[in-house]
Amino acid sequence: MKILVTGGAGFIGSACVKSLIAQNYEVIVVDNLSKGKKALVDNNANFYEGDLVDVIFLEKVFKDNKIDAVIHFAGYKAVGESMSNPEKYNDNIFGTVNVIDLMVKYGVKKIIFSSSAAVYGEPEYSPVDENHRLKPINYYGFTKQKCEEIIDWYSKLKGIIGISLRYFNVAGDAGLNYVDPCAENVFPLIMEVFNGQRDKLIVFGNDYDTRDGTCIRDYIDINDLVDAHILALNLNESGAINIGSENGVTVKELIDGFENETGKKLNWEYGARRNGDPAQLTASAKKAKDLMGWKASRDVKNMIKGTVRAYTF
Repeated sequence: MKILVTGGAGFIGSACVKSLIAQNYEVIVVDNLSKGKKALVDNNANFYEGDLVDVIFLEKVFKDNKIDAVIHFAGYKAVGESMSNPEKYNDNIFGTVNVIDLMVKYGVKKIIFSSSAAVYGEPEYSPVDENHRLKPINYYGFTKQKCEEIIDWYSKLKGIIGISLRYFNVAGDAGLNYVDPCAENVFPLIMEVFNGQRDKLIVFGNDYDTRDGTCIRDYIDINDLVDAHILALNLNESGAINIGSENGVTVKELIDGFENETGKKLNWEYGARRNGDPAQLTASAKKAKDLMGWKASRDVKNMIKGTVRAYTF
């Protein structure tokens, strides 16, 4: 089976390519290398450097390869940047349209789409299941919702099987030692403080109604996430599926975990709450278990160990 992986040189994409190759899939990788690193791409994959918005480039990839399915990771993902530069984030939508149009043209019938819990916006209840209303509060989440809708329409109109995997907070390492060049997530931010690249970590709020006053989030190990994508290739019905651990961890608990793993004290302090930060956000992953037999198997300790290893490699 020949799989096209878009964004296959990035954090999650390169890990997925590695696992696909190990399981004897043939893999084609497309990445513009804006954040991805070619060195992370398995040497057995067929690599094309280019952007999904360049339809002439992308069509050559489809012409050159008899593709059976697409795993679509490529896209911009910085929430703050999406609010100041929505024009850039429109490429998330344009690129998806180009991919799915070429799938129709070249007879490719399945796409696994990298979506996000950002499509839910402010949670009305937690754990969040797939029936929760969609109301993103940032432009990044809006682009993910629109891509899901486009894929859903093509499923109805063109018979494409489209599975949108809604991730919660991805962390850890898949043995490739990926270091985020523009860190925004808490795991790499903590490591930047430890490594002297950042003065301190600001924890936004300590007065939430949680066990220690800091926000609770659902962290999913990158290796579990990759497993979910590969299992999704076996699905023959379109739909959206949450990918989360179903376990909530506070920001303070994360800090304690990193300090225990490294044997160092982190320089951090409390700051004011951020607008739009819910006190608790965890996933219901029942649908993933029912449809794919998938369940998160690695805990936050594993993710911390992987992150520390990657940043001190």
